[in-house]
Amino acid sequence: MNTFLPSKARSHYGAFEPLFKELAEKGHNMTVLSPFPLKNPPPSYHHIQVEDEDLVMGFNPFDVARHFKPILVPFRSWFIWPKFTETILNKPSIQKLIHSEGLHFDLVLFENFYHECFVTLGHKFNAPVVQLFPSIPNAGVAQWHRNPYIGSYIPDINTGFCDNMSFIERLTNTVLSFIHTALGSFYYLPKQRDLMNKYFNYTGWETRPSIENMLNNISLTLINTHFSVGTPRPLVPSYIDVAGMHLKPASSLPEDLQDIMNNAPNGVVYFSFGSVLKLTQLPKNELEIFIRQLGKIKQKVLFKWESDTKIDFPPNIIARKWLPQVDILGHPNCILFITHGGIHSTEEAIYFGVPMLAISVFGDQLHNSLVMQNRGAAIQIKYSEFTEDVFEIALNKMLNEKSFKQKATELSQIFHDQPLKSLNKAIYWIEYVIRYNGAHHLKTAADQLTWYEFLLIDGLFLVIIMRIIITVILWI
Repeated sequence: MNTFLPSKARSHYGAFEPLFKELAEKGHNMTVLSPFPLKNPPPSYHHIQVEDEDLVMGFNPFDVARHFKPILVPFRSWFIWPKFTETILNKPSIQKLIHSEGLHFDLVLFENFYHECFVTLGHKFNAPVVQLFPSIPNAGVAQWHRNPYIGSYIPDINTGFCDNMSFIERLTNTVLSFIHTALGSFYYLPKQRDLMNKYFNYTGWETRPSIENMLNNISLTLINTHFSVGTPRPLVPSYIDVAGMHLKPASSLPEDLQDIMNNAPNGVVYFSFGSVLKLTQLPKNELEIFIRQLGKIKQKVLFKWESDTKIDFPPNIIARKWLPQVDILGHPNCILFITHGGIHSTEEAIYFGVPMLAISVFGDQLHNSLVMQNRGAAIQIKYSEFTEDVFEIALNKMLNEKSFKQKATELSQIFHDQPLKSLNKAIYWIEYVIRYNGAHHLKTAADQLTWYEFLLIDGLFLVIIMRIIITVILWI
């Protein structure tokens, strides 16, 4: 099978890497195209190296977060991500695969994070398609398989709303769902169609169905989520939640870190903003707030600091360019995780039962951390509302109130209490799709409906027209 994850987004790839390795170890012949080679791959695992390139956002996310407006998220995404997709498609390794001859695959897996045109590989190789989604899909993705996306209680992940929305939030969320579903078909999808027509001109492309038909024809969607991580929501049979495939029990720490963790009588606070956000991009005064407030607490602090710039950290702060996050969170003496609230960090905190103080900046971070706050396992501070007083109060509350640890432990038990591990679940369904030639029987009849039929807008217009006719007759 062919696996297509060419984006230089480590967090997106990392969620699914264990799946590719396990499939190869089970005897599947895996061809994986990505920027991240697998260490010690099985014999049936074949890696195609995508030309290395840093994921450059082109903007400072901390600056953007100050002016975040949920209603603008779709339009910004539709503008930014097609350009990023085109950058990927221009790489020689990608074009070589697209124009290859004689290769045969019984299944194509591709990551869809504003990369809808990648679905074309299913037609290229005449194989069923499995879609990999690194977080909860929005209404724009869900519409192709008519997965329920009701704005009154299913929050769009980019809004920063949870499932206990106010009237205004429900209204905003519903409008966003409509924008993704309706306007996306008119404005965004043509951009992906243009990329498909420009770059996927392989032999036989003339018989290719429309991009809409190919998206409708996707056999399976594996989603990096779970109801203990996000908000509970209905899923059609072809949507499978597989959060935490990369998670496993903590390993031993390097000797120096092990000594720090073992010999911290008041516990250890771990501080990291993940692989995409860089603390070096923070305004100087805000970085000083973190250092000043963390320097006041009695706990040791492991601080992920990516820069070579020397800073005079207080004695209790140990700064490193890289820290083994999973192994630190898995140590029993880790009492608090100060994080941005990304999906992997949230899953890892839940897995090990560590409470979170989340400084959420943009995207799914706002949603993930709000969910954890509503469940009592975290405090969320929106970066747009960050001040020294707010951070100091939240930090002291997290360190002094035991309820956060209790709730985090309960949530961890819920996450672990599954009939089948996420990795085994994903493998089962992938092999199921192969066994049943695409398993198209998993789809609902709603797949045959247009977006306006699915939303019953045609029925609404009929009611309005009948109302007008009756009113006119009565008036006459």
